[in-house]
Amino acid sequence: MTETQYLSLIAQAFAWIERAAEGWDAQHDLDLETTRNGSSVLELEFPSRQKIITNAQAPTQQLWLASPLGAHHFVREGDAWIDTRGAGRFEAVFQQHAARLSGLPLQVPPMV
Repeated sequence: MTETQYLSLIAQAFAWIERAAEGWDAQHDLDLETTRNGSSVLELEFPSRQKIITNAQAPTQQLWLASPLGAHHFVREGDAWIDTRGAGRFEAVFQQHAARLSGLPLQVPPMV
């Protein structure tokens, strides 16, 4: 994959996270804060002040996710970001972390 394609996929993933956060705000009246640090880091902060941090790792073309619950590295396989240690798709791992940090049964929209 070219660097341009990789960066486009990262931008799509970050936009997906922001849409999910907006939906949770509307559905559960959560006070979530999303912060971008350039084009390579996106932080999602929960009312508890705990965060999920996602960032692009351009040299390895990976998408990383970290929270108090652990860290994951994802590589692109076909049409999905897949955890390098077998935890599954990015969407599912992100949803699990968000649900546990919020204490709510949060659902995520499909990542397209």
